[in-house]
Amino acid sequence: MLVIPILLVILCIGICRWAAGRYEAMLSQAGGEKVPTAHTGAEVVRLFLAAEEITDVVVVEHNSTVTDYFDPGRRRLFLSPEVAQGVTMAAWAVALHEAAHATQRGEAEGELKWRQTVIKLTRYGPVFTALAAAALLFIKFPPKLAFMAWIVSCVLFLLLNLGTLAIEFNANARLRRFLEKHLERWPDAREKLQGYLSRVAMREVGDLLRSPRYFFFSALPGSGSSRPER
Repeated sequence: MLVIPILLVILCIGICRWAAGRYEAMLSQAGGEKVPTAHTGAEVVRLFLAAEEITDVVVVEHNSTVTDYFDPGRRRLFLSPEVAQGVTMAAWAVALHEAAHATQRGEAEGELKWRQTVIKLTRYGPVFTALAAAALLFIKFPPKLAFMAWIVSCVLFLLLNLGTLAIEFNANARLRRFLEKHLERWPDAREKLQGYLSRVAMREVGDLLRSPRYFFFSALPGSGSSRPER
């Protein structure tokens, strides 16, 4: 009876580890490659936003458990110091990908907000459902069923995550015109950056494995806020 749930666990871990590994490898490789125009992550983001005639987005340097994201409600782009001040291909890839979300307006903005809800479910849901499953054991709920319920919830979180990935790749597509113009003299750098952007688009797929970290460092009372007030 437990064979299928165990196989699902292995499959989920494999997919998440693959996505996280690709992102980590990108950070390692691209983190050692200097960008051709010497702009920092924050500077190239401002150039992109200006090229798209977007004037209502504020770039905020932000250091917390959860950072490097665009908040469509407040029109704020939160970047970690290493990304905001970085002059590497990794800094550009992360900063530009998140900045591209600022161009997703109207129906696309609604899809972006749903995607961000899914990401939160992926980050915090597994620990919450694990605690719920543990609580069921105290009322004599069958352990196998509690374990299976937790596995099913994790699979659903992963499927939702994968099902909304198109929103991330749509953001990358919105960078194409800017990159073709800004990196016209450096086609090799442009091609590399586009490859790195595809890995950034999938980074949250691995968040299922990091759920305990997100939960204990940003969700519990007293653990600090991952969402700045400004």
